[in-house]
Amino acid sequence: IEQETLEKLLSITPREEWENPPERSYLYAVKTYAEAYGAGKATKMGWWDYIAMKYILPGTDDLETKKSNDDFQKREDLRMAGKVAMEVPVAAGWVDTGALIQWKGKEPFAGDLVQTPVTDGRWSKQYIANMAFYREGLKPWQRGIEIGMAHGYFLIGPFVSLGPLRNTPEAATVGLLCGCAIIGIVSVGGLIFG
Repeated sequence: IEQETLEKLLSITPREEWENPPERSYLYAVKTYAEAYGAGKATKMGWWDYIAMKYILPGTDDLETKKSNDDFQKREDLRMAGKVAMEVPVAAGWVDTGALIQWKGKEPFAGDLVQTPVTDGRWSKQYIANMAFYREGLKPWQRGIEIGMAHGYFLIGPFVSLGPLRNTPEAATVGLLCGCAIIGIVSVGGLIFG
């Protein structure tokens, strides 16, 4: 192994792990090969071991720097705590905004505690709280009228503003009749279908 690679390996590994490195680390692979095939050892390396060693041992460019390794560990710790960095898509990839999203609650195994800016944002909560179904102080019949009127506009509106008679004085009357016809057709279809 090259001296520069070995120095980089030792710089990203804590000093207390040099003698007994973790098994999934590059330093462990280097130490294992050195103990088996190092200078003064009687064991000769076979061709298969040589090829495996060349694939397992890293080059200088394969190793992360200590800073990028620490950044990765920090992101991993945040992810395990239920926090995710909020990133915005741009043309070349993703840009970190610096904000963190707490996406899970205190109980890690409860699936209903997932939190996002859409489901738990202040704007979303106020929007839903102002809908007729959830608004405080309305009587049931007032809720029904408001919801019915809103859906009535959805039915009649396209016929009034986009229908063939949109530029005539009869547009509103024709839109109302078309809305009633749609309700009738859907009701009959529902009865026939079962």
